[in-house]
Amino acid sequence: MTRSDATAANDVPHDAPKKDELLDSLTKGLALLRLYASGVERLTMQEVAEHLDVTRAAARRLLLTLEHNGYLAQDGRYFALTPKVMDLGYAYFASMNLPQLARPYLQALCAEVGESCSIGMFDRDSVVLVAREEPSQMLRVDMAIGRRMPAYAHSLGRVLLAGLDDAALVTYLDAAELRKLTPFTIDSRAALARKLEQVRADGFCTLVSELVDGFAGISVPLRDQTGKTVAGLGLSMVLGSRNQAYLESHYLPPLRAAAEKIEAILRAR
Repeated sequence: MTRSDATAANDVPHDAPKKDELLDSLTKGLALLRLYASGVERLTMQEVAEHLDVTRAAARRLLLTLEHNGYLAQDGRYFALTPKVMDLGYAYFASMNLPQLARPYLQALCAEVGESCSIGMFDRDSVVLVAREEPSQMLRVDMAIGRRMPAYAHSLGRVLLAGLDDAALVTYLDAAELRKLTPFTIDSRAALARKLEQVRADGFCTLVSELVDGFAGISVPLRDQTGKTVAGLGLSMVLGSRNQAYLESHYLPPLRAAAEKIEAILRAR
């Protein structure tokens, strides 16, 4: 063996997988998801076969497997993505350590306004808290990291729902179970759809006594470099004698300022 051959051999990772150790079907399935990610909204079986250079039988198995697992929905000849694919994005986004990166801004916001601050992400029909800071006070809102709450009845959930594209939002509204959690909870699909249109237009959501009577929240979206809403930043508090107008005039400016700083992190990643 020459010196150059030896050097080349040493450059090959000892744990490099052999071809027979790889799952070709998984590779093709990922290629199919990347095809949708390129901007294609729906595909036929024949189109999948042509794009992936596989037989129609193989394309059929790929499509039906993803449909069976909830990632695709079939409409006649066409297959389209479902909102469940956001589960994959959620797992990736969580791995980016956004909670740790955003923590200084959460702490600063919490100290400035004296209220509980949270970052939430959308997961199926819920908003999940992924980061939280609370002020030093006797009365706290019991919402730990990882807590799941119905998206329709939480200010964080509503900014996340308002950030969905029209098709994903229709799918959510069609399937959502809207329960009357308090006398003030919106439990009508039509009324919720109108409220979400308002949240989209306003760029924030204020919610009073809909999840828990006597508690309020105000939230804004967190958008990535493409403008897509990937998380939400919100404040939660005991309402007391304050009204919605007070919450928006007093808390919205610092909330938006903190969101801009966190979004700068997202744009830089």
